[in-house]
Amino acid sequence: MTENLSKRQSEIIHSAIKLIGEGGIQALTIKNLSAEIGIAESALYRHFKSKTEVLSALLDYLGSFIISHYENVHTLDVSSFKKIEMMISGQLKIFAENPPYAVVILSDGLYKNEKSLYSRIFSVMERAKSTFIKIIEEGRDRGELRKDVSSEQLAFIIMGSIRLTVTQWSLSDFSFDLRKRGEILVKTLKTLIQSSSNLQTISN
Repeated sequence: MTENLSKRQSEIIHSAIKLIGEGGIQALTIKNLSAEIGIAESALYRHFKSKTEVLSALLDYLGSFIISHYENVHTLDVSSFKKIEMMISGQLKIFAENPPYAVVILSDGLYKNEKSLYSRIFSVMERAKSTFIKIIEEGRDRGELRKDVSSEQLAFIIMGSIRLTVTQWSLSDFSFDLRKRGEILVKTLKTLIQSSSNLQTISN
């Protein structure tokens, strides 16, 4: 768990994020990482046995950051769609302020070749999906969200839309305002998932 990391391990993780931000995932090597921190490669290996271990810790750190945001929003006393809006805008704000986070999370090719990394990404996705489903089901019970589509499918629509938006932003070399694009996304999702009795609130 990230709270059990030593001070040096935390430094290594944040240096790894910096390298990825500057040169992409391919820039993250033990040689580059040790040079960035200013220690010998042998010293770095005392904290992490391999690049995969560094990435595992990095994914745990990013995953706990995002899931913590989601779960905190879930506890708020606001409408179900307001929670969804806050979850989306909060996650996009995290990425907008830290573009390397998006690069790490979206590096599918890397995870497919490393089962331990893939399992960590999958775990984060499942926890995020679970939180969305809980909020959607609460909204359906209150008559706020549509009931003719399953909660799981609505969660997939929301999460897929977030991922596509962040992917486009990353592939465009972060050329547009991610938060503003997120505002457009939220309005579109509101139209798609609100119950018909609440559609008049879309323009509010």
